[in-house]
Amino acid sequence: MSSRKKKVERAAKKVAKKYPKVFITLVIILLVAAIILLAVMYVKKWGPFKVMAPPDHGTLLDGDEAEIAEAGLSIHFLELGNANAGDCTLIKCGNTEVLIDAGSKTNSTQTVKEYINKYCTDGILEYVVATHAHEDHIAALIGELNKNNGILYSYKVGTLIQFAGTHKEPLNNKGNKSLYGYYCDAVEYAKTQGAAVYTAKQCWYETDGAKKQYFLDENNTVSLNVLYQKYYDTDTSGTDENDYSVCTLLTQQIDENTAYNYLFTGDLEKKGEESLVESNSLPQCKLFKGGHHGSSTSSNDVLLEKIKPENIAICTCAGTYEYAKKPNAEFPESQAKLSTFPTQKALDRMAKYTDRIYVTTLGILKDDYSTETFVSMNGNIVFYYKDELKLYCSNNTTVLKDSEWFKANRTWNG
Repeated sequence: MSSRKKKVERAAKKVAKKYPKVFITLVIILLVAAIILLAVMYVKKWGPFKVMAPPDHGTLLDGDEAEIAEAGLSIHFLELGNANAGDCTLIKCGNTEVLIDAGSKTNSTQTVKEYINKYCTDGILEYVVATHAHEDHIAALIGELNKNNGILYSYKVGTLIQFAGTHKEPLNNKGNKSLYGYYCDAVEYAKTQGAAVYTAKQCWYETDGAKKQYFLDENNTVSLNVLYQKYYDTDTSGTDENDYSVCTLLTQQIDENTAYNYLFTGDLEKKGEESLVESNSLPQCKLFKGGHHGSSTSSNDVLLEKIKPENIAICTCAGTYEYAKKPNAEFPESQAKLSTFPTQKALDRMAKYTDRIYVTTLGILKDDYSTETFVSMNGNIVFYYKDELKLYCSNNTTVLKDSEWFKANRTWNG
C-alpha cells in the first residue's frame, strides 16, 4: 500500500474517531447519492418506466414525382377531393395495378380517376379490394348515382376481392336502393366485363378459384397476401361493420435475406386486430396504413407491438368533426378536439414505434366547428422503391408531429 493511501486512511480514521456523527452523516450522504445515481442510470438506460423514443429507422429519402413511374413498386395514398375521411390506395408494380378501396364520397370519383390515370395507362386494374361496405371506402367504386361512372364501370377489373360479411341491405328502410345496393350493381357490372369476384373468406380458404396469395410481377418477388381474421367467418353482432374489413399484406422480396412488408387493414378495430394477430405470423412492417383514419378504436397496441411500423400513412381529413362529437357546455373544446381524426389516443400508441407519421388532408373549420373547406396536409402520399425506399408527397413531407396543426391540437408523447 502506498504511503499516500496510508495517510488518507489514517486521516479518515482520525476524523471518524473525533467526529463520529459527522463521519456517519457523510457516509450516508455518499451512499444515498450513489443509490440515486444508479437508479437514474437504470431508468434511463434499462428501466421499465423509461419514456421510449421511437426507434431509429434510418433515413427515409425524399423522392421525386418524376421518378415514381420508373419505380419497381409504388404505394399511393390518395387525397379524395373533399373534407371527408376516406380511403383509396393505389399500388403499382410494373404494369400491374392494385386498388384498395375508393372513398370517400361519390363526388370523389373524378379526383380518384384522374389520379389513377396518371399511373394506369392501359385501363386495366388487375386487382381491386373493397375492404368493407362503408361509404368512405366504396363510394368512388360506384361513382355518381345512376351515372355508371365509378371505378368498377370505368376500368376493366381482373380480380375483385371484397368483404365476406356485411349488415348492409340493398334497399333502405324506405324501399329505395341504398348505397350498398348501388355497389352490388357495380360489382355485377364488373362481372359481366370479365372480373373474377371473390370474398376474403374464399381467398383465405382458396375455394372457387380464389387464392390467398397473388404475385404482382413476373419474377414472383412482390405478392399481395390476403390475411385471416375471424370476422370473415363470424358475425360482428350487428354493431360493427368495420371489423368485416379485408386485411392484406404486400410483401416485396428485396433479396434472399430481406423482405419489405406493407400492411393494410381497412377500418379493422380492436377485436378484429386481436384476431388478425392471433391468426397470422405478422412481420415487422416498413409501412402501415393507419387503421380507421386514425380512430381511437383502431391501431391498438396488440397490433402495433407485433408489426412495429417504421412509417404510417393516415388517410383522413384531420381535425374535422365528421366522426367526433362537437364541443358543448358539458364537453369542452379541449377534450372534444382530441377525438377528431387522427385522435390523440391512436397517435400516442403509434408514437411508441415511429415519428414518421403522415396525413393526407387537413380540414378548415368554421367558428361553429363545421367544416368550411380543406387543404392538403402531406397531400397525396407515395412510398416507392427505387434502389431504396423513398417518400414523395404532393404538398410536403413534414412529419405530423412537426406540423402546425399538430402543435396546436395534439401532444407528442413519443
